[in-house]
Amino acid sequence: MDIHDLPELVLVEILCRVPCGKFIFQCKCVCKRWLTLISAPYFIDRFLRLQSHRKTPTVRTLISRNAEELFNRVSLSEVLTPMLKRLESFDHLETEPVVVGAYNDLILCCDSLFDQHNYYICNPYTMQWVALPPTPTRCYDIVRVGLICDSPYYEEDDPNGHVIQLNAKFRCKVVRILPPDRQFVFDHDEYCFNFNVEIFSFETGKWSELVVSSPRGISYDYLDAMAFSYNGVLYWSGHDYGYFLVLGFDPFNDNSSTSTSSGCSNGGDIIDHKCRFVVFAMPVADHFVVECLGVCGGLLRMCDFDSDTKTLFVWDLKRQDHDYMVKGAGELCLSKHNVYSFDQDMYPDDARVVERLSFDPNNEDIFYLYVDADVIMCNIRTRKWSKIVEKRKLNNFYFFPFTLPWWPTPVPSLPQHAHQLAHGGETSS
Repeated sequence: MDIHDLPELVLVEILCRVPCGKFIFQCKCVCKRWLTLISAPYFIDRFLRLQSHRKTPTVRTLISRNAEELFNRVSLSEVLTPMLKRLESFDHLETEPVVVGAYNDLILCCDSLFDQHNYYICNPYTMQWVALPPTPTRCYDIVRVGLICDSPYYEEDDPNGHVIQLNAKFRCKVVRILPPDRQFVFDHDEYCFNFNVEIFSFETGKWSELVVSSPRGISYDYLDAMAFSYNGVLYWSGHDYGYFLVLGFDPFNDNSSTSTSSGCSNGGDIIDHKCRFVVFAMPVADHFVVECLGVCGGLLRMCDFDSDTKTLFVWDLKRQDHDYMVKGAGELCLSKHNVYSFDQDMYPDDARVVERLSFDPNNEDIFYLYVDADVIMCNIRTRKWSKIVEKRKLNNFYFFPFTLPWWPTPVPSLPQHAHQLAHGGETSS
């Protein structure tokens, strides 16, 4: 008997046992029948229940700005670039796309690291993408940008994993913090208490312009360009004169009841309401240059690496849980602070290039370093280390967490009126 002659229920049980959602989406290309079958809610529900019953581990990796995976040594740009060049607004592209944000298996890309004006979101494993309308403001500097969704595409309602519910109405937003206007700069130290922020919402299909206040004066230049999401909040790390800073912003904490909105010439909205950043600041020695490397072990983790002494300083932060705290960018507190010394033989003292890469998203004890074209994996507790990649040139040392959930996250759809603004950026798959 041919597999195409099998009843649908039998075929579902066979296809549901494909190892992961990435391969499931490849099966969609076999024929129209399989495409219809795999796209049905019953199939998705059955597939997720089997993954839950098996306790299938979630696959996590890291990708760089040039869309290169650290672990699998696979360049996602081979997938991203052909998709990007299909868009009318990116038909001038001569270089590979730049990854500027990630959330689970969704990637936020731009055609340039500087002069970010045209963005698109894609899922490289499902080959789905959508181009956003151009930003209201053209900024030639590197902007602070992040991608965030308010909830997973699917979630378990029961602690035992018996009930899985799809969230087809999950929300997704892009946040840009722009360089401050001179009117917002405080005194001569270029500290700023108010920032121009642009937020793209898929619900409206528009960019909104906000002025967001900060309880502490911050120098924009000391904020890291990379953002990380943690508990529904986007965070940027920074440092400033003996302090390390974490700037948090919740774009879903809507104060629309106190907001006023007016149209602007580019079709977006200017929203004036009581949004604000939340800032965590803690003093450290002047020589520290602390970076936020993302979420690890359920905590927001920051670190500094002293290459001279081969010492790693790690700060773990968590959100304070208070009954009175409303949803949004709640206060951060220091969970723990550890200092780890590395094996003195891990790399030679005369190493020309020593760069910290990231913590392993699957194991909070594993830390990666880049030393003279070698990628070194080190266990910070046991001090055991090994070279996992030799003689590999990395063009970028910024790595975003990239997660392959059981079922791939669909790329959000734009409202119909936003397609024209996106210059031919109609959703494709």
